[in-house]
Parts: sequence; C-alpha cells; structure tokens
Amino acid sequence: MDIDSPLTREAIAYTWRQLLTRAGADPDDPPLRLVYAASQGPTSTVELCIHPCAPAAWGDLLTSAPLSLRWVAASDALPPGVHMLFGEAIPVIFWSSDADPDHTPFATITADGSVVFYADIIAATFFMLTRWEESVVPTRDAHVRFPATASLSHRQGFLDWPVVDMYALILRAWIQVLVPGWHPQRRQFAVKLSHDIDLLRSRPSPRLTIKRLVADIRDQHDITWIKSAGLDYILDMMGERTSPYLLGVYQLAGLTRKYGMESAFYMMAASPGIPDNDYDLDSPLVRCCIADLQRRGFEMGFHPSYHTLNNPARLAAEKARLDALLGSTHYGGRQHFLRFEAPFTWQHWEQVGLTYDSTLGYADYEGFRCGTCHPFRPFDVTLNRELHLEEWPLIVMDGTLYRYRRLEPQQGQARMLELAQRCRQVEGVFTLLWHNSSLCGDWRPWVDTYEQTLERLASL
Repeated sequence: MDIDSPLTREAIAYTWRQLLTRAGADPDDPPLRLVYAASQGPTSTVELCIHPCAPAAWGDLLTSAPLSLRWVAASDALPPGVHMLFGEAIPVIFWSSDADPDHTPFATITADGSVVFYADIIAATFFMLTRWEESVVPTRDAHVRFPATASLSHRQGFLDWPVVDMYALILRAWIQVLVPGWHPQRRQFAVKLSHDIDLLRSRPSPRLTIKRLVADIRDQHDITWIKSAGLDYILDMMGERTSPYLLGVYQLAGLTRKYGMESAFYMMAASPGIPDNDYDLDSPLVRCCIADLQRRGFEMGFHPSYHTLNNPARLAAEKARLDALLGSTHYGGRQHFLRFEAPFTWQHWEQVGLTYDSTLGYADYEGFRCGTCHPFRPFDVTLNRELHLEEWPLIVMDGTLYRYRRLEPQQGQARMLELAQRCRQVEGVFTLLWHNSSLCGDWRPWVDTYEQTLERLASL
C-alpha cells in the first residue's frame, strides 16, 4: 500500500514525550538526548539512538500477513541481567530501515557507550496511540465502528498486550544503563470503574402496584400517610422506583464502596428513544438519582447519544443540557455504542470542553486498542498537534465478554483479571465498563462474577 509516513517533527517530539512519561522520566527534563536517525557520529553527550523505519513500512504494515510480525524474547530486548514481568516476548511493529528483521537485535549498546534501538519504538508508539490505521483503513461494522478484527493488533496477535507501555519499560531499563544515577518515577496501578447509564426505567404491572397500594392503605389506617406516599405509587406505576435498572445504579455504587474503589457514572442527555436512553434528565427521579450520587462523592460524566458521532452540534447541545443539571462544564465520559471516529471524535470532544474520553476499547474484543493502559493526551494527525483532553483507554466492556465473545461468567472473570494483571505489570490503569443494566435479566449469572472480580481487583 502506497502510504507516506505520518511522522512530522511535532509527532516525533510528542511520541518521545509519551515514552519518557511511561518510562518514569520528566519529559521536560529528560535524562538523556534522543537521536532519531539512521546514523550518528561519536559524541560526548549521553544519548539514545533510535533508527527509524523506512517510510514505505507504514503502508506495508497495513497489508502484512496475519501473525507475520517477529516477536523478540523479552530477555533479548532488555539490557543483560535485567528481567521484566510483562511476558516472555514482545512484538516489533516497525524495524529500522537498516535492520534485518529476522536477526537484528531489538536494541544494543555500541563500543562508544551509546544505545541503539533497531526496533523503531517511535513509529510503533505513534501508530498505536493516534489510531492512525483507523484513519486510513476503511473497514467499519454495522454501527460505523472500526472493529478489532480489522486492527493490526488483532491480526498480529498482540491486542492482549499493552505494547506501548512495554516499549516504555524497555526504554527505562536502557536509560538506567546509560544514566546509572537516574531514578525513574514509578506509577501506582489503579482501577477505573465506569458505568454507562443507558436505561433507568422498566414498566412493572399496574395491577401489582395497585395491590400494593390497597394493602398499604389497609395496614396504615392513616389518610395523611396516603397523601404523602402518593408520589411513590405514581412513580411505581410509571416504572420508575421499582426499575431493576435504577436499582442497578445503586447496587453498582454499593459494590464500589464495599471494595474501596471509585466509580464514574456516565449519563445520557438525549431525548428518550431507541437506540439511546429510556429516561429524561428532567424526570424528578433521574435528577434525584444524580444528586444522590453526587452527594455520595461519585464522579458524574457524559454519555453522548448514538447520533452524536460526527455531529458536533448535537454533541454540544446534549452536553449543554447535562452542564445545567450537573452544575459543571468540565467532566469526561464515553460515546454510546463505543462509536468513535479517529481523530474527529477527539476534536469534537475538545471543542465542547470535555476533559477526557474513555471510548477507546473495541466492542467486539477486549484488550488494548491504543496499545496502552495509561491515560494520555491524543495527537491529531490531521491538525498535527496534541489535543487538550485526555484519553483513558477502555480495556474491558461487559457486553464484549457476554454479547460479542459469548464467554461464560468464569471465562469472563479470567479475562478481566488477566488483563488487569498486565495493566499492573506496566504500572497502568485497568478501565472496566459495567452497565447498570448488566445486573438483571439474562445477566443475572454475571452479578456474582462482577462482585468477585472487584474483590480480586481490590487485592492487586
């Protein structure tokens, strides 16, 4: 495929900062100098040289045969005597233009004391973080989403691995060889729980509600009590108070607190309708629910509707409605149905003042869509600049495990814990999406699985 490299000077500088940050270095005061060139003469400056890939390698990568990338043993990518806990091998996405992909080492130290990387971790990191391939590969599913099955990481078998973060820890190890007195700033593993609130109402039987009312009148013998409780019964009749979806919100909040964690609840602000929400922000019950969650210290965020994709005016209108209710203009959230178009969705979120997005996981497969589990500021390949919002990559969505992958609850738990462990190994954030509607109906077998997973996550 005849495609030019998207790496500009600004892109290279951005990517180097991303790698340094993950390595535990201060990107504004790096411990050494980067040389991103094929050759470099002797120098007295402590430096690390990364040999770049050929420009044609970007297009070639998109048409590469499945499972054709070379994986290098982790021990061969690291300095002698250094051991990592993130797996036995690591894929090399781009090799330098002067490398033999079958025999050249990942990195080596030269006679003059410099370190040379023949694995082009600059190109690979930029490729993954920007989702550049999604802007040039036209494949989309029925919801106009770029599917996991169309991605290089799925085709080459490394979607399960935070490859960018692994590259950064290899970089850390080599920096410590070049600068023995340097001490990296290590990060603490964290869990980010989030809940997209699509549904809140479920209409129960009016007959059952009337029977409850008659029984309570008989038992209370107090007409003043009946007047004060009237709203409760109206809400029951409307399918509000007794909704398993509403109860699910409080159940999720309770489990979060039980295991000492934090949750973010992302609310929809569109008018009710398929395929969006079944509730209105103007509902007294919805407002009460949001106020209660805020009072209890939970993060509230935005869940833009299905048709906000590539529709910044609609996105802005929905956000303005939520702003008025939350009393804030700065918060994050996630696109409904994980509908995302790189880099334009990031652009639109920046334009309306959202602080972070957490859409970037695949609906059809769990894993590391961006090759990382660290929050980061995206780089827009069309504007050639870093954007003013963060991306919190989504690692696992409940619906992926059950609806798409058809896993049993025990299998789903094993996948969640496996990926969480990999996030912990690279000092990252395990971001898990669990809907309030995934606690009832045919999801009931998963309820215990979710709680058991939280218990295990709390102990990592």
